[in-house]
Amino acid sequence: MELIGGLFMQGVQMMLVLAVAPGLIGLVRKVRARLLLRNGPSIIQPYRDLLRLLRKEALVASNASWLFRVAPYLVFAAVWVAAALVPTFATGLVFSWSADILAIVALLATARFALAL
Repeated sequence: MELIGGLFMQGVQMMLVLAVAPGLIGLVRKVRARLLLRNGPSIIQPYRDLLRLLRKEALVASNASWLFRVAPYLVFAAVWVAAALVPTFATGLVFSWSADILAIVALLATARFALAL
């Protein structure tokens, strides 16, 4: 039963990281603009941008390789897993033992490699 609760908390943390990340970007942009004595964009602007980008049609060349098509998903998955391994909202998570610096560096290196392709 403890394993199921731990997996549930890990899933909740992963969803919270996914939901809160654009808001933090918006907050940083707002604070940066205020420090420069400007108004700056709304805090929810990254959410609007994300929805706009998700509605756009993906243009892929007909001769594009499978690696070109898979790379964005690989980058997203690697960064999301790296963010989920770091105990942000909950502690004592099921997979927290694997959240050492080598695993996170390897995941981010995988994302960077896929982005370079």
